[in-house]
Amino acid sequence: MVKYPINVNNILKVGYDEEKQILEIEFKLKVVHHYFEVPLDEFVAFMKADDIEEFYFNFIQCNYHFDVF
Repeated sequence: MVKYPINVNNILKVGYDEEKQILEIEFKLKVVHHYFEVPLDEFVAFMKADDIEEFYFNFIQCNYHFDVF
């Protein structure tokens, strides 16, 4: 999984596994979440969002099941 550095308040890195449709978000608090069944177009929209944290709260956090690593 390729991970991309993100320069926002709470998120350090974002990765995406297209085959498994897993979105990985590494937070600055050293917690990693894996969100499951995230379509590629949702990941692309997330990465292109003007406010990535707002997009996360509005479209990712509440809409996809996740595990904490």
